[in-house]
Amino acid sequence: MDHAHPDIELQYSLPDVWSVRIFVALCRKHMVRPYRYPRQRRTPLIVRTRQISFGRTVATEFRALYRESTAYFEATVNHLIADAMKSDGDDEALERRQLPR
Repeated sequence: MDHAHPDIELQYSLPDVWSVRIFVALCRKHMVRPYRYPRQRRTPLIVRTRQISFGRTVATEFRALYRESTAYFEATVNHLIADAMKSDGDDEALERRQLPR
């Protein structure tokens, strides 16, 4: 065991099931075993590893893949809305109404 950089428990709260799947796949690729404690929800994951090496490998790779997948999903949704639905889906241009009193 490396006493200068001991294994520590790191918890990640991920925003959606797709990011969980990417994170788990990357952990397994790098021989890190993610886990959850009983009664935890689906999006938090915990790993026991060396923080420095994990940050350089899995965390860095995850951030890049998450950005790429988010851009892909956004482009796909925009394409579906514009081409299949013939709409713009712009939620910034919604009508502003007063709350009933």
